[in-house]
Amino acid sequence: MSNNHVADAPRAQERQDDNVTSQGNSVVLSVVLFLVLFGLFAAGLYVMSLFTVATFLGGLAMCLVALFCTFDLVPRFLT
Repeated sequence: MSNNHVADAPRAQERQDDNVTSQGNSVVLSVVLFLVLFGLFAAGLYVMSLFTVATFLGGLAMCLVALFCTFDLVPRFLT
């Protein structure tokens, strides 16, 4: 019975290595990206609240750029 446990040890280690998905992202990089993109989005909302057509369109563009970067460029950059 103990021979079976010894023979299964390399396979168990191999299965454990297969369960690791990734090393993860840098915490500092994630925080910096969050602050920059959230700041851009919040600034866009503030600029949209100034109630002129030009500032509204500028704020809308800022929000759209922030959302585009968040959902399209950041996943490409971090993987």
